[in-house]
Amino acid sequence: MAQAAARGSPVPGLLTAGIAVILLIWAAYALSSAALIPRLPLLALAMLAITAVLAGRGLFIFVPDGWRPDLSLMFKFWSSLFVLAMALCFAIGTWQRWQQL
Repeated sequence: MAQAAARGSPVPGLLTAGIAVILLIWAAYALSSAALIPRLPLLALAMLAITAVLAGRGLFIFVPDGWRPDLSLMFKFWSSLFVLAMALCFAIGTWQRWQQL
């Protein structure tokens, strides 16, 4: 990605913007679940899906390096740990507010 950005490719910026939009939507669902903003559609389903996606990505640490040997072990470890922490926050929040969802 850094090499593509250095070559002037728009792909890294577009991917980053796409990820930022997804995280913004997920944050909105978390705030809606906590009743801090108006209720969003499919709230319970969205919270379960977001938790599952984050947990799945967080478990990436256990995937063998064969298909992405360019990723360092430290990157895999810390990014997976961070995403697992996010999944845990979503799971706890969903569990605590389940009756209201």
